Amino acid sequence: MQDSLKWIKTINPDKNESALGFNYYGRSLIEKNGAVKLTKLMKAWYLMFSEAPEDIILTGLYTWNEDGDPRKTGTYEKLSFKRKEILDTLGQLIEFSLLVESGEYIMIYHGI
Repeated sequence: MQDSLKWIKTINPDKNESALGFNYYGRSLIEKNGAVKLTKLMKAWYLMFSEAPEDIILTGLYTWNEDGDPRKTGTYEKLSFKRKEILDTLGQLIEFSLLVESGEYIMIYHGI
């Protein structure tokens, strides 16, 4: 999912330049053009996750134990979610993105 967020046109207000994707630790602005793609992606994710089981387990980042050999002690995170929570969040993002598509609003992402 994270890779597809790099397809969205954003603006880095700290550098006053256009970008693709979101600033991990800083702000990003989404205007009308970026919102069009964001809406499409959120709708696609919504359709995909609507087919998932009620309890969803996703594979996260690869992590390893600092005490051991990283080639032998690493594992992927297992992230658990409820389908309803994911669909509710995606539905809200779709609503916000549609407002931005109207050209009357911008969306501000504040980083993690």
